[in-house]
Amino acid sequence: MTRRVPLLHNAMPESYVEIHPDDAADLGVVNGEKVKIISRRGAVTMKASINGRGVPQKGMVFVPFFDESYKINEVTLDAFCPISKQPDYKKCAVRLEKVS
Repeated sequence: MTRRVPLLHNAMPESYVEIHPDDAADLGVVNGEKVKIISRRGAVTMKASINGRGVPQKGMVFVPFFDESYKINEVTLDAFCPISKQPDYKKCAVRLEKVS
């Protein structure tokens, strides 16, 4: 729904991956550079956000889900609650690669 509100869309028009500064340095990635987020289920390439809106713990990343042009759900778990059928899109193991 965020993408349907012009004020919010203008404030943040594109999704990103938040990376801890130490992890970004280890990868040789600077703010705004593209990284590939890879899991055993899929991969997505997007811009890195370092020391931006949020700073995840070292060894973790965060991707907001507001931008349907990035299919981040294809990277995350396909598990769901057997009672509510709510998908468990909130966590999974990934690795990052710097995009040349």
